Amino acid sequence: MKKMRDVLYRIWIDPQKYRLEQPVRMVLLADLHNNQIGKNNRVLIHEIKKFQPDLILVAGDSIVGEPESDTSVAKNLMKKLSEQYPVYYENGNHEHRMKAKPEIYGDEYRKYSQYLKQNGIHLLENKREKVDIKGLPIMIYGLELGQQYFRRNAWRKSLTVEEITYDLGSRKKDDFTILLAHNPVFFPTYAKWGADLVCSGHLHGGIVRIPGIGGLISPQMRLFPKYDRGRYRERKSTMIVSAGLGCHTIPFRLFNPIELVKIELTNQKDKAQIEENMVRWKQ
Repeated sequence: MKKMRDVLYRIWIDPQKYRLEQPVRMVLLADLHNNQIGKNNRVLIHEIKKFQPDLILVAGDSIVGEPESDTSVAKNLMKKLSEQYPVYYENGNHEHRMKAKPEIYGDEYRKYSQYLKQNGIHLLENKREKVDIKGLPIMIYGLELGQQYFRRNAWRKSLTVEEITYDLGSRKKDDFTILLAHNPVFFPTYAKWGADLVCSGHLHGGIVRIPGIGGLISPQMRLFPKYDRGRYRERKSTMIVSAGLGCHTIPFRLFNPIELVKIELTNQKDKAQIEENMVRWKQ
């Protein structure tokens, strides 16, 4: 029996700043790595449909960055989702390295990104797009970091507000700002730049989860990573980190099920901030 953690995070929006017509619902997908949650991802798609999201946010690594890698699983999923919802996609380190090194990966990234765009995916390669949903003006930014921010000692590397501003521009102050940023390690900088909501993944929940402690190790081999899974706050920013829908660098998970993340922006304070359950199915 397969299982997937299904978690909903509610984020309160001050009605004096943004008065919503209804709660805004989003699904966050990260680190699929060509995994299938049910044949042809039918279980994943079914659970997303039940939630009835207003948009889908993809925080990178839907594919595996290897020469001649099969990207069909990610392509098929994105196509099916884009037929029903707006999909905003930011590259993770796997997409970026295929893009950055065509001498190794050939034209696989070009073909993959072209397919996404042809099927209506909003591919945010250090870009932004604005959308208005239920009375909320949202600016969605996709931050694509280079490979130097994902190497073994990357957690020691600094990322400055000036670097983010160079890639994305300054935050638009009248909009609710969502930053898709695959690597959560730099959350203090994302918050200082001014993101209202940061959506990340990359750490796969810490690979092995120790009850009462959290994730054991990151893909960069750092023990007990700070931002492994869940909700975090810094300044006026909230970050949601997905434990991911697949695995790759360390190809197993222990006490750490794959995870579908749902986010609800609401003016109501009296609702539970987190709801979770376990989805089970036979492969």
